[in-house]
Amino acid sequence: MANVTWVPRRGVTEGALAFDTGPGVAVIDAVTRRLDPDAPYDREGERARRGTPAPRVLETLLADPYFGQPPPKSTGRERFGITFADRLIELVKTNGGSDNDAVATATALSVETIARGIERWTPAAVEDELVISGGGARNPALVELLAGRVRPRPVVLFDQLFFDGEAKEAVAFAFLGALTLGGKPGNLPSATGARGPRLLGHITPA
Repeated sequence: MANVTWVPRRGVTEGALAFDTGPGVAVIDAVTRRLDPDAPYDREGERARRGTPAPRVLETLLADPYFGQPPPKSTGRERFGITFADRLIELVKTNGGSDNDAVATATALSVETIARGIERWTPAAVEDELVISGGGARNPALVELLAGRVRPRPVVLFDQLFFDGEAKEAVAFAFLGALTLGGKPGNLPSATGARGPRLLGHITPA
């Protein structure tokens, strides 16, 4: 899934918010695998580049109620998984599109929902940088489309600013563990919908 975290400035959590914008690369991967069981994902975004997004299909998919739901919110493959991918492929083929058009449409859907999520639900200014990481950041076609969609906002790779993005989740959980050991809350109520700060987890001595 794709998610957005907005912070007023680095290192400041007050006023920050976070939410899932939608499918990210999950649907792109699922569509690619359906079309070619030997391909786990659209390598280098090659299939998306060879295809053309289907405008009518994209419009239909963007009508999903999740995209208009305000944060806090989260989603997963139970909504944007194989069933959703199969529907996308069927819609594209019904509209005369090719397999590559289906991958291109899935990619365009990810880009558009990320951009709309930022525009509609965050106070981000046009000069604020968009730092990206995860599987999508390794898909050149998706990155290029996203950069064009949010222009003039600069798009920067997480790896270029901080550390290897593949380690981000491990670092995050280590940080949450350190907060718990220190007796400090580790949640962000504006992201989770919690009524207030909460100490996460439980420490059980050996």
